[in-house]
Amino acid sequence: MKSRRIMFALLVALAVLVLAASAAPAFAGTQLNPYERQLVKCVNQERAKKDLPKLKVHSALVASARAHSADMGTQKYFQHDSLDGSSFADRIIAAGYDREDYRSWKAGENIAWGSGLFSSPVFIVSQWMGSPAHRAVILSKSLKEIGVGAVSTEGYGSVEGTVWFFTMDLGARAK
Repeated sequence: MKSRRIMFALLVALAVLVLAASAAPAFAGTQLNPYERQLVKCVNQERAKKDLPKLKVHSALVASARAHSADMGTQKYFQHDSLDGSSFADRIIAAGYDREDYRSWKAGENIAWGSGLFSSPVFIVSQWMGSPAHRAVILSKSLKEIGVGAVSTEGYGSVEGTVWFFTMDLGARAK
């Protein structure tokens, strides 16, 4: 009887470990903050509703997205082109998601900002899904990898307090 309890306990422990490992998203060694993890989760949930594969986190896309969110927050602007004139594609390539040695290269970007309840990743993704252009980026069959940047700053325009800037860069490369 005692050996059955021990065996049962071991099987339960093994099942918990297997479930925990399969439930944890794989981010290929890239550390994401809680907002970034939730953005990836919400985007992949929207893709799953359309039977699209999950996007895989790519460190160069994360670096590009974070840098753009931080720049928008620091410089207090909101647009896809940086104040130095570089486009989202320029930034993605500069971060290491280059075109060299690839026969095809595609990329897309969504940006957002919000404060208070309007800064939750769930709200941000729902707003993107309500916009045909942003929705098309999220649900693109040709884009396979994702990088997100969620960065907070103090104040933006007439908004006081903590404001979050979000950048989501998606890409696909083929040899």
